[in-house]
Amino acid sequence: MTTRTGRYAEFTAPDNHRFRAFVAQPTSAPRGALVLLHEMDARSANRAQSSAHANPMPGVSQRIRALANEHAARGYLVVAPSLFGRGRAGQDHGYKYQMAFSGEQLVKPLQPVDTSHAMLDVQTVVSWAEWQVAQGTVGIMGFCWGGLLAWQAACTLPQVSAVASFYGGGVTLAEVRSWRPMCPVLVHLPAHGAWMTQDDMDDFVAAQRDHFPEHVRVSPEHKGPIVQIERYQAEYGFDHAGNREHDPMASQLARLKTRSFFETHLKI
Repeated sequence: MTTRTGRYAEFTAPDNHRFRAFVAQPTSAPRGALVLLHEMDARSANRAQSSAHANPMPGVSQRIRALANEHAARGYLVVAPSLFGRGRAGQDHGYKYQMAFSGEQLVKPLQPVDTSHAMLDVQTVVSWAEWQVAQGTVGIMGFCWGGLLAWQAACTLPQVSAVASFYGGGVTLAEVRSWRPMCPVLVHLPAHGAWMTQDDMDDFVAAQRDHFPEHVRVSPEHKGPIVQIERYQAEYGFDHAGNREHDPMASQLARLKTRSFFETHLKI
């Protein structure tokens, strides 16, 4: 694959909020567009003797930028908005840490992040990406909080063609799990995790099974709502290399399924 390094660009949301996004362009006409939504915090909860320069940061981190470049090399136009931009313009992280005996501990959020406002930013980059690709097909991939925003986008933004949600923190909440997506959605769920209990995940699967069949193979022409749920014997955050929760086998399998999913639903 031919690689190309992306660059930051500035966007303006409908409420006139200005924010940055990392944009990675393919070397030829894009086969589709991908919006990449970052985690609430990409760092492990147990990183003793760490430093900000040597470890992954939340927001549009090195990991997110690498993913953007990777998918751009596969032919997609990729845009990864900085969802922590509200309140601290130009910064990709939203939390303040201090060093303690047991390692780095969360002190407090630097700014509250309102999901409804963050969705304005998601909608902005989705609309922009839609106009950048000839076929107008836009997919979304999100992790953790970004996975929740991806699920919400699937249920509220009709211009989105396909969504992949990795352990979306919050999708199993009672007021969210029964939402009806308007496009095909691939959901990756862990077996364990503090943010998603087993009972909550079972309830999410049951709610979606009532709406749409689970694990159904659909044709590339299918554009209607369908939910494909994949479960892994892994921890919450299993895709993030460098964290103690990282599970290489689950991560590789989830990424392969995601790649195939987007190849099916973001075709020209």
